Amino acid sequence: MADTPLHRGGRYAVYQGHAYWAIGDSTSPMITLCVHEGDPVPEGLAANRQGPADSYLVDPRNVTAWYTSSWTFRWKGEEFASYGSRNGRITGYYQGSQGSPFAEVHLTRVGAIEYEGTFPLEEVTDLTETRLDLLASWKEKHPE
Repeated sequence: MADTPLHRGGRYAVYQGHAYWAIGDSTSPMITLCVHEGDPVPEGLAANRQGPADSYLVDPRNVTAWYTSSWTFRWKGEEFASYGSRNGRITGYYQGSQGSPFAEVHLTRVGAIEYEGTFPLEEVTDLTETRLDLLASWKEKHPE
């Protein structure tokens, strides 16, 4: 599956209204914004010459959100951690009992006891995003 932020966990920062894949945590003095295919180049920021290609440094004071995200969903009542969705399908890592007959019948084994599957989005239930607010934590450590 191609890398997609839709229903995909990770760390993100919102700069000028766009969510970028981000590197850094609430102890970081700056956030590294990573520009992927389809992302606009962030205006007013210099390229991060010491970071990954196509990355830019931004002061946390200049973002409107900064968070860690994870997604879960259910398919046929079983829980999965989402890798991401694309073209109306979602892929997830099975969170249930690894030796279950369900996993053996419906999923693809990807490790010794790990299973995953890809399903039509209309068949999943309880698609839920959980966020940890890194910007609030940063602001607590860096009061103005």
